[in-house]
Amino acid sequence: DLDLAFVFIAHDLAVVRHFCHRVAVMYLGKIVEIGDRDTIYTHPQHPYTRALLSAIPDVTTLGPAGRIRLTGDVPTPLNPPSGCRFRTRCWKATDHCATEEPALTTRDDGRQQTACHYPENEPASSREDAAVGATPEPGSNERT
Repeated sequence: DLDLAFVFIAHDLAVVRHFCHRVAVMYLGKIVEIGDRDTIYTHPQHPYTRALLSAIPDVTTLGPAGRIRLTGDVPTPLNPPSGCRFRTRCWKATDHCATEEPALTTRDDGRQQTACHYPENEPASSREDAAVGATPEPGSNERT
């Protein structure tokens, strides 16, 4: 309406949801997912985005139901891991993730881009290395 745009940087995803039309999620200084607000919040495709969204408090439930607790130390941005920067904390990581950095790829009919070799909600038949262990094992993402 006012013909203006701005960049809003925040760590509070509950505020971002109400304030922004497009959302970009970063990990160690790189965009790992970008898309329109509704798509990012209802169909996150990057495991890090999914973990962040699980941390938003839900006043309709008691306790941290469905919360994804990431394990491991956050790598330093001065010396990030090879390949995918999130792989050291990701429950879907394979050897492929260590050797090749995922490109920011358009998905979901062009509404979102994700930098992940094994994005969420993608059929296993279309994944590379599907037999290598791209599917998370029960309990591998420590939910409480």
